[in-house]
Amino acid sequence: MNPRRAKHAGMTLIELLVVIAIVGILIALLLPAVQAARESARRVRCLNNLKQISLGLACYHGNHRSFPPGCTDRYPKPTVPKARLIAWSTLLLPYIEQSALFDQIDLSVPYYDPVNGAANRHVIATYLCPSTSRVLDGRVGHTTGDCNGNGQDDPGDNWGCIDYGGMFGHKVPDEMATNNGVMIHERGIPGDEVTDGLSQTIIVAEDSGRGWKTFGEWANGENIFDQHTSINTVQDNEIWSDHPEGAHAAFCDGSVRFLANQTCEDVLRAICTRDRGDIVDESRL
Repeated sequence: MNPRRAKHAGMTLIELLVVIAIVGILIALLLPAVQAARESARRVRCLNNLKQISLGLACYHGNHRSFPPGCTDRYPKPTVPKARLIAWSTLLLPYIEQSALFDQIDLSVPYYDPVNGAANRHVIATYLCPSTSRVLDGRVGHTTGDCNGNGQDDPGDNWGCIDYGGMFGHKVPDEMATNNGVMIHERGIPGDEVTDGLSQTIIVAEDSGRGWKTFGEWANGENIFDQHTSINTVQDNEIWSDHPEGAHAAFCDGSVRFLANQTCEDVLRAICTRDRGDIVDESRL
């Protein structure tokens, strides 16, 4: 007897196309969920960064009886021929477990002095939002990159950036710029001068994607800003993030909240200023 040959069943072209179509549909359905889960994780990490910053600010206040100044030596003084522009984010380093880095910085000279160059190149994870993707000219990844574009290692190249800015205050078109926030020039604000309420006043907020052309270095004392527009309207020294629908902000009481893009103008103005006598309905935040 001749052995029978086993028949091997195969897929037809139509069946193969149907399987491919089903797999494609499943991927299309799952991809947004995966992306949403990843953004949710990044958002939590960003919130934790700001929480660490806010706790550090509280410890700084406990030691110095005031929050750090947003920027010291904004203008040259007779005894200081060049503006030092020491940043709040530099003064905060010992309070966010960066004491070793802080000890490398010479505060008696400007932040941009070559003696501080090596320290300024450190990329500090706590100062970076993991969702940041839209970066401005003057930033490469998490650093300032090759500022002159000459392929050489010049002062200012590859300095670490920061995605959070100190709140200088709020400005509306019919007013002159005012230092009505908590992070101002030259002077640390004590908590008792935040008369609008610590829980209703922003001290630091997301201001992500800035490079050296927009004062985006963590060592640069100009990384403070006053708010002019709605949230996520302008990516240049305004509240801005790459989170969908809003941005995080740290308040003077140590809390961190997610502010929606739709936060109305009067509420935003109230929480960006420290002593205007505004009353905020927290249900609108």
